[in-house]
Amino acid sequence: MLKPKRRQIDPEEKMGRVLRVARDLFVEKGYHNVTIPAIVKASGVSTGAIYSYFTNKESLARHIHEDTMHDFQSMLQERLDDVSSIRGKLEAFGTLCFDITESDPVMMEYLLYMKHSEFMSDTVPICFSEPFKMVRQVIVEGIESGDIRQQDVFVAAISYTGVIIRAIELKLMCVVSADLHDLSADLLQNAWAAVRNA
Repeated sequence: MLKPKRRQIDPEEKMGRVLRVARDLFVEKGYHNVTIPAIVKASGVSTGAIYSYFTNKESLARHIHEDTMHDFQSMLQERLDDVSSIRGKLEAFGTLCFDITESDPVMMEYLLYMKHSEFMSDTVPICFSEPFKMVRQVIVEGIESGDIRQQDVFVAAISYTGVIIRAIELKLMCVVSADLHDLSADLLQNAWAAVRNA
């Protein structure tokens, strides 16, 4: 008599599920309030399978952080490749942030609010990560070309991204109920007005 075949789940699918669920839980409850058993329960992936991928909760958190930052950087680079103007490049950053907020708010909450240094002492703050370095590089190019007025690069980056990030925070807090795409023309105009060379 043939034994029924056990359903095999693709290992990559399993790992992806663990990463998604763990990131959701870290954002919802905070890193220190999430246990591996809680991740097992929410993901449906066994403890043994999780430990076959990650040595401990910190290594899982590190993997989530690296994946999330890599995804954000890749999406930004792809959009920057399609535009040549300084304003267009900065708008590509803003539009990407709005797109992520609307389609994957947990990812945006993770990017904005997770205190990564609590569990990974060697990580840099988000404002020094590669995507934000890319924004500062665009600002430098804009100052050099005369599109952006002469000013401190960090001040210009704060002035531009501040408009975008504050709108996102208000959306995530449910203060803003409108889809950010419906507000993006005004928000991006105001962000550009904060730095442009008049």
